[in-house]
Amino acid sequence: MARFLGIVLGALALATLAGCAVMNTSMMETAETVEAGHLKLGAEYNMGLDITSTVFLEDDTSETFTATELMVGETYGVRFGIGVTDRTELNARFWVSIGGIGGKLYAKHALTERGAGTSWAVAPGLTFVTTESDDDGDESLDDYIAEVKTFGVEIPVIVTHRFNDVFCITGVVRYSFDSVAIAFPAESPLEDIGETGFLHRLGIIVAPSLDLGIFYLRPEIGVELAGRIHGELGYAPIIGLGAGFEF
Repeated sequence: MARFLGIVLGALALATLAGCAVMNTSMMETAETVEAGHLKLGAEYNMGLDITSTVFLEDDTSETFTATELMVGETYGVRFGIGVTDRTELNARFWVSIGGIGGKLYAKHALTERGAGTSWAVAPGLTFVTTESDDDGDESLDDYIAEVKTFGVEIPVIVTHRFNDVFCITGVVRYSFDSVAIAFPAESPLEDIGETGFLHRLGIIVAPSLDLGIFYLRPEIGVELAGRIHGELGYAPIIGLGAGFEF
């Protein structure tokens, strides 16, 4: 039954774009901070971790959907930040996916003095993802779309090496812990199937950054490891591109 359910849910997620509970696993940060009172604004595109399939898939369910190679989904987001001291910022990120929204609130604190060639920072924060299912009970494919709610904490360690005023490279190691609740609409074929539990995630990211005055361009690549509720440790790529202004 579990094997069959994994195949069905995975196939429906792809066929109907139901993989909408997407965790934005990128960072789009450097270890450097803006000065007190200065602002950060940005927009970004990311491929993030699909929460529903991460929870439900177990063992090797098919040639397309496997327990170790986890599914990802697209997110589009914005970010805001403000310097509260010369070494501390408050930041917010919000994103949308097909049928879902998510966000992160975090504080970034630089561990090194401003202007250092190699900078270190920590950026602890809170995350959430939520989707709403179609509860019309008409036995359409929408009845297979899960209502997902997550709440979590994350602790990233960030290191940035600046080569000059224009170019730097950033590495991030991030641990995340998420509480996850998944339910299906009442009167749907899957109404009795749901999950609650916890996910442990580890992200490893590398990001070059191009800084042209107040404008920045920041691509990211990495891997997200997820210790799932069922099955073995899984992984998914982290791919993102962000652009914005740091005033």
